[in-house]
Amino acid sequence: MTGVQDRLEMLAECLCAQIKSDALPDVCFCGLVNGEQAAFDYAGQDCGDQCGMAWVRLITIYPSVSLGEPSIEADNCGKLLGFDVEVGIVRCVSVPDEEGNPPTPGMLLADTELQVADALTMRRAILCCVSSSKDVRLGIYTPIGPSGGLGGGMWTASLMEN
Repeated sequence: MTGVQDRLEMLAECLCAQIKSDALPDVCFCGLVNGEQAAFDYAGQDCGDQCGMAWVRLITIYPSVSLGEPSIEADNCGKLLGFDVEVGIVRCVSVPDEEGNPPTPGMLLADTELQVADALTMRRAILCCVSSSKDVRLGIYTPIGPSGGLGGGMWTASLMEN
């Protein structure tokens, strides 16, 4: 296993543990995903009342001498690897009812409160999972959805292999 893979797995474990530690509702899936973007296929699969998905996904990997900065110099094969990750959570959100009535303001408020709680949980998972704050550069939180009855968001972060 590489230092990058180890850090990815550790970050996914931290995310799953932080969701439980913060007493947030369980998600149907929590772990590593691969590819160009996270597919929300696991957000509601055979989970009973649970609906949602939490993930860590590798965005980019590159030779680096400084956190979050690719080394584009010649002869950089001896450099450590830097990598960028996406850490996200989506959950079922309120949708119009069978008659087309929009969600109530209270439903929207509850959805927003959970989205913000998830954002803070992901931030804690990212920052608490690394050995020091110098080992991670937290990026931007970006909302996702609502689409297909799912909404939430994701953080980006830059890390270095150990």
